[in-house]
Amino acid sequence: MPTALNVNDILLQVKRLNTEDQLTLLERLVMQIKKAKSKKKSTSLSSISGVGSSVWSGTNIDNYIDGERQW
Repeated sequence: MPTALNVNDILLQVKRLNTEDQLTLLERLVMQIKKAKSKKKSTSLSSISGVGSSVWSGTNIDNYIDGERQW
């Protein structure tokens, strides 16, 4: 895509299209964006192992659980 082409130039061209073609263009853009979004790499649960462990450092987990069970 040439660097001289910007959003305003594209919008001017879109305005020249009839309504049906504008809707078709919109649908295609939505599909393209959804497709690009779905390609994002997901995070596996094993990769976040240990996150937040600093919150629990110094806490006796057994005592904490016993305390939670009593109310």
